Amino acid sequence: MLRSLRQLHGSIFILALANGVIMTGFMMVLPLLPRYADQLGFNQFQIGLLIGSFFIGRVLFEFPVGILSDYIGRRLIMWSALFLFAAATAAYAVTTVAAAMISLRLLSGMAASAFAVGSQAYINDRTPVNIRGLANGVNSSAINAGVVAGPLLAGFLSQAYSIRTPFWFAGALGAGCFVLSLFVPSSGAGPRPRGRPLLRNAAGKRLLTTVFCLPAFSLSLVHFLQWMGVAIFLTMAPIITAEKLGWGVGLVAVALAASGAVSAISSPLLGQLADLRGRIRLMAAGLAIMAIQSLFVLLHPGTAITLVAFAAGGLGAPAYFNAFFSLIGDVTTQAQRGAVTGFVGSFGEWGSIIGSALMAPLLWRDLSSAAPLVLDVGVFLIAMLFVIYSRAVLLKRLGRPASAGRG
Repeated sequence: MLRSLRQLHGSIFILALANGVIMTGFMMVLPLLPRYADQLGFNQFQIGLLIGSFFIGRVLFEFPVGILSDYIGRRLIMWSALFLFAAATAAYAVTTVAAAMISLRLLSGMAASAFAVGSQAYINDRTPVNIRGLANGVNSSAINAGVVAGPLLAGFLSQAYSIRTPFWFAGALGAGCFVLSLFVPSSGAGPRPRGRPLLRNAAGKRLLTTVFCLPAFSLSLVHFLQWMGVAIFLTMAPIITAEKLGWGVGLVAVALAASGAVSAISSPLLGQLADLRGRIRLMAAGLAIMAIQSLFVLLHPGTAITLVAFAAGGLGAPAYFNAFFSLIGDVTTQAQRGAVTGFVGSFGEWGSIIGSALMAPLLWRDLSSAAPLVLDVGVFLIAMLFVIYSRAVLLKRLGRPASAGRG
């Protein structure tokens, strides 16, 4: 493992740190924004729009920014995204108008999606196939560390100082990462020669053919189902455990933190396993683990076992994500990688929105609180079976003969 880590370019660790900081900032702000907005006198609709606008920014922006990163280069996208993230996050602390804060939240979502797409494509550009899973594992580990650190920092800073302090702190972290990102060398992607608009020339037509072909759709559908499953789980697991096991907010937080800690620790190893044993196998295994986690929460066999299930479930997400994004790197060329990454990511975001805002509340209201988790287990298993069934398609390079991407 250590020998393989030494093979990774230093820029991979800088981008992993920046992704971790963005997730830390997101997780710091998320639990504080509703209370902060309530103190400022926002109504329920404004608070809901404030939370949802972040995800709207992600859904609408990922695909266009992916195309743009292929056209003008990854670094300019990442620099702009980090600067925007730092400025928008810090600005929450001095904004008191609902419309302005909702706009800032939308910009934060755009910045997060831009950096995620740009950095993901850069990591795949910069790493060869044999260590690509490990590189994605390092990145995923930093993101999961942010999931754990964000709420802890938010609680400490808001209690020790004021509710505005976490916003300043997250903005400062983003600014620091912006400075570090200036030292990241070019990955070799973009900028393209000037000429006719991208989508009107032959390269643009090839791009659209690549993005809207069967292999890309297969990846997008799997990602859509996976995100739908995750969204349903995160929506309903706290409700089920509170209803059936009597868990309070603290115990739910411990369970989620345990899952995030396991993900952060195991992610590089799981990424290397994807390099050695194959992307498809790790994707299927990760989806199976997430299905088992949902099943244990659905059956709620007691607090101790359910806590263990949460922790063990922390293996599922990094197993899936490291293999999935490495596979995208395997089956795309550098010239199309940003667009495909953005398209697949945006498609997956719709799954999370539909899962949390539509499927979970409808089934809970019309059937029972257990019904969404029954669906959740099914969604993960369907995604796993689809991965296995589509193996031949997924192992083909998008738009050209398959020669990379392990099964």
